[in-house]
Parts: sequence; structure tokens; C-alpha cells
Amino acid sequence: MKSFWLLTGATAVSTAGNTFLYLAVPWALVESTESSLLAVLSLAAQTAPYLAAPFLGAAIDRYDRRILFAAGEVVQGVCVALIPLLLAVHAIAPVFVALFVMGLAKVVSDVAGDYGLLPALVPRERLDQASGWFNSIQLAARFAGPALAGAVIAGVGPGWALAIDAATFLLTSLTVVFMPKLAPARTRTAMGAMLREGFAYFRSRPDLQRLAFAVALYNLGAGALEPTLLTVGATQWNWSSSALGIAVSCGAVAAAVGAWLSPKVLAPDRRQQRIAFWLGLAALGSAGLLISTPLAVVIGFCVLCLGEGGVNATTMAYRQHEIPAELAGRVNAVIRTFMTGAVPVSALLLGLTANLTGSVRIFLPVTATALLGVLVWTVRNSAPRPAPVTPAPAMAEERSAS
Repeated sequence: MKSFWLLTGATAVSTAGNTFLYLAVPWALVESTESSLLAVLSLAAQTAPYLAAPFLGAAIDRYDRRILFAAGEVVQGVCVALIPLLLAVHAIAPVFVALFVMGLAKVVSDVAGDYGLLPALVPRERLDQASGWFNSIQLAARFAGPALAGAVIAGVGPGWALAIDAATFLLTSLTVVFMPKLAPARTRTAMGAMLREGFAYFRSRPDLQRLAFAVALYNLGAGALEPTLLTVGATQWNWSSSALGIAVSCGAVAAAVGAWLSPKVLAPDRRQQRIAFWLGLAALGSAGLLISTPLAVVIGFCVLCLGEGGVNATTMAYRQHEIPAELAGRVNAVIRTFMTGAVPVSALLLGLTANLTGSVRIFLPVTATALLGVLVWTVRNSAPRPAPVTPAPAMAEERSAS
């Protein structure tokens, strides 16, 4: 468990630093271009690479996940370090290129870490608890992050905030030196065949399909909620960067509490009902966004984040239990293609509504898609579940001694 806590702590530092990126880039783009649409689309540039996740997932299952995790963190750090330099010369298009490359690296490091390294560092019977702890600590790291980022942006500008974020990625990449070695997949199977095997397993599991589509629908509305809230707060409410940072921090605290409470809601063998509970709570919070006063919107945002934290931890544990380790990279990459691939569309959708006036017009897509996500997950497929595809023995991955 020592390696688990090391990975969790280092990733939390990186998560706290990354909140600087989420605040600094939209804020800098609003200052440079006075465009709310470009500010929200900065999130789309980071999340669009998840559409290529299945192809990256095959590589994650084939090669050493420690190396891939570290490489992903280093590439993200380099990209973030370039952004203030590009903003200084008003090179807006290259900023979006850097964000896109960073998104590709994040796909690799997230899947390799969450579904490759993390399950190998804790006993299987403690995965639910470990996933709750991991997600809670990551979300708690976002409590101090936005408030500190807002203060840094107000004091010295977004450039220094991005420099701090870049440094945290490099710190996280060094932790793999202390991780136990994981033997890569011992196979000469072609990448195309590995990719087909991952898709075949996903198609054989209606529960995983339903999970992917439900969360994708939720993300279609809520995926770009945070930069939209920041943009609306800055342009329509006239809130300062510090005040907006505190508002986002409150949401982060709520999400951390939801992740910590996630394994305590219902029994471990009722994970599907647990997911429904947290999705429903997030949908309830999304309804609060429609109230016209800024304070009510922030409260609704916090309730939504509470449910979202529970969803994140519960769905992570569900996938870690249900998907074989030798297929974890490919299948989780396919699932994330749907889940996170909806975020760029959300950024485009909310980027357009952010220019409107009134909470109902701006945030209605969030409420509508959250309710649809609950509906998709709770209305179960009545057909019997096919037997899952069993990977060939050659695909087995073994954990070696550290």
C-alpha cells in the first residue's frame, strides 16, 4: 500500500497544479481575445484526443504502464510550460495545438495510472475503498488549487500559474521510480488484433455499454460546466478571479466528499444501484443551476459536484472489478472514448450558450443531459447478458517483484 499512497499523493499534487491550467487558460483567452467561446473551447482542445483513446489503449496493454504513465506526465508538463510563452506573443492557434497534444498525453497517463498501476498496488478486495480514497484525495487537492490559482492569477498573472502547473507534472513523473515493476504483456499479437479484442469485450458487456453511454450523456452537458461557470462569472456576474476560484474550490470539496462517501452508500455487491444514486444526486444539483441568482447557481454546482465525485469513484471501482487486467487498457480506453469524448461537444454547446443571458438559457443543456444519463443507466437491458469474451492466454499480464 505504500506505493499506492505515493502514487495517490503525487497525483494529488499534479491535480492541484492542473486547476491552475483550468483557471489560467480560459482567463488568459478572455483577456487576449474577449471571446467566451474560445475560453470554453480551450477545454475541448484538451479532451478531443479522447476520441483516439481506443488506439492508445492497445499500446497501454502492450507496454510497460509505468513508463507510459511517466512519459504522459512529462509531455503534459512540457506542453503546459509552452502555453504562457505562446500567450505572451498572442499565438492563439498554437495554444490550442499545445492543449491538444497535452490531451493525448493525458489519455495515456490517466488510463495507465487509474486502470493499470492503481489496481496492481492494492489487494483486489480493497479496490472499492482504494478507489474512494484515490478519487477523494484528488478532488480534495482541487480545494486549495482553484483558490490559490485565483490568487496567483490576480497577483502575478496566468503565466506563473501555468509554470507552477508544469512543475507538478514533472514531479509526478518521478514517482514511477518507486513503483513495483509490472511485466508488459507477453504477446506478439498485432496492434489491430489487440484493438479488435478490446472492442469485442466491450460489445459483449451491456452493463459497460450502458455505463459508457450514461456517463457520456451526463458529460455532454456537464463536461464543460466549470469553464462555463468561470466565463459567465467573469463576463456577466463581474466576479473577480479570486471569488471564482473560491466557488470552484467549494465544488471540489463537495466532489471530494462524494468520492469519500461513495463506498459507504449501499453494499459492495450493489455497485450498479450505487452508481444510480450518485448520478441522480448530480442531476438534482444540475436543476439548481437553472435558478437565476449567482449564489443559487454556485450551490447547485456544489450539489452536482457532490454527486459527480461519487460517480467517479464508484464507476472506477466498478470497472476495476469487472474488466480483466490484461484488457484494462483497451476496454477502459474505449469506455473513455464515449465518456470523455462527449466533453469537447459539451464545450462547443456551452460555449454557445455562455453568450446568452439568464441561467435557464445557459445551463439548461446540463440539466437535460444529466436527467437523460440517469434514465439510460436505470432502464436496464432486459436481454440476457452474453458471456464475456475471454482473452487468449498469451495476453496475460503478471506482476513481477519490485
